[in-house]
Amino acid sequence: MNNNNNFFIWNSENKLTPDDVLEFFNNYLNIKLPVLKMYHSYYEIENDKISRYWRNRERRNKTPNNFVPTSYYKTVVDSMSGYMFNNVQYESENQIYSELINDLLTDNNVDVKDMMTGINALMYNKGVELVYTTGDETSTDIKYTSLDPRNIILIYDNKIEPDLFCAIRIINVNSEDIDYKLDVIYSDEWQYYQIKNDVIKQYEQPRALFFNECPVCVYRANIASNKSPFHQILKYIDALDYLITGNSNEIEKLVDALLILGTTLSDEQLFQMDEWKVLEEIKSEDRAEYLTKNMSPEFREYASKLLIQEIHKHSHVIDWYSPDSGLSGAVSAKALKTRLFDMDMYANRIEKIYKEGAEKRIRLINQIMNIKSIETDSIKIIYNKSLPSDLEDKAGALNLITFMSDKTKQELCGLDPVIEAERLDEQRGSFEEEPEEREIKTEIED
Repeated sequence: MNNNNNFFIWNSENKLTPDDVLEFFNNYLNIKLPVLKMYHSYYEIENDKISRYWRNRERRNKTPNNFVPTSYYKTVVDSMSGYMFNNVQYESENQIYSELINDLLTDNNVDVKDMMTGINALMYNKGVELVYTTGDETSTDIKYTSLDPRNIILIYDNKIEPDLFCAIRIINVNSEDIDYKLDVIYSDEWQYYQIKNDVIKQYEQPRALFFNECPVCVYRANIASNKSPFHQILKYIDALDYLITGNSNEIEKLVDALLILGTTLSDEQLFQMDEWKVLEEIKSEDRAEYLTKNMSPEFREYASKLLIQEIHKHSHVIDWYSPDSGLSGAVSAKALKTRLFDMDMYANRIEKIYKEGAEKRIRLINQIMNIKSIETDSIKIIYNKSLPSDLEDKAGALNLITFMSDKTKQELCGLDPVIEAERLDEQRGSFEEEPEEREIKTEIED
């Protein structure tokens, strides 16, 4: 068994024994799950690092003790997911198949699940979906759902380009008789286990599956690493959270103080005063006084702006709210596209690896459709980015060009020349009708 930051490698062709399942489960809880929980805390605007500091001060009754985490991790994840997954289209040249697959995806609430899986892939570098069926032999419905990545253990084979060998779904029960239930999902079998006090046993007979690959689809968003594509901004978020939390506390206490004492303190006294800044052995006639200083508001503002700038620079997500971004007021579509260039390049990089999960989802659905004797075909998945339309600017410029065909101009404007030709023929046909025919049609419509 080899470890990876995001999954495990299984060096055998045989299925896992119950002891193997238990070992993977325990390793996952201790090694891999804490990383996913960390990403989740940043997304839920809790920041465990600052939260622990705040709880420690709370336990020692230290005041002021405000806790002000920022939401920048959620902001960059949601901004990129909205940009990439707001308008995903599934197109096929086979019109009958295209309608069937799009109806099936619509019935499965595809818009919501595309967005949900996309957010998980960006947040954890681990989006997970399960393709399954409901019903019986006479009536079978094809379903798929987005799963919580924190509850899925991924186990790959040891090939040069590893394939998903199986996935373990964790169900937290915490009852008197059961701590966890585990579903072990292979391509041809679904196994059921339960755990109590670190003892595992099978509680139900396995169910047969009929896939030629594990029906769990994995979506990744980082090609070069197993960490989230936004992992590099976490340190900047920590610094910003500390700064803003400190600012809030400083506003409340107004000043930072140095306590001058005339005697040397014992170790026990120093332990009790570990939050104080102390100057020892200052003779002062048995009295204490405070030397106060105020932190410069200009420095706080400078440090905050610098950290926010670094967050957006390294996440490649544009800062829509900064007055220095050039996005305030009326901005042309061309200017917006120029500002979005870096974000668009990074999104294209993410899309290349993310699309592997979506293509597997379609393959699995096609397998079930073939079992049901439904003809399938290839399909093209298109991620239409949420870009501003510059059609008006392009059309005006292209209209002046004489060395380019109308079809090329239409393609550069994002239009389909075939559809436009059909519409133009239809439009010309309506004008070529006899005046009397047009009058009769108008009367009928009225």
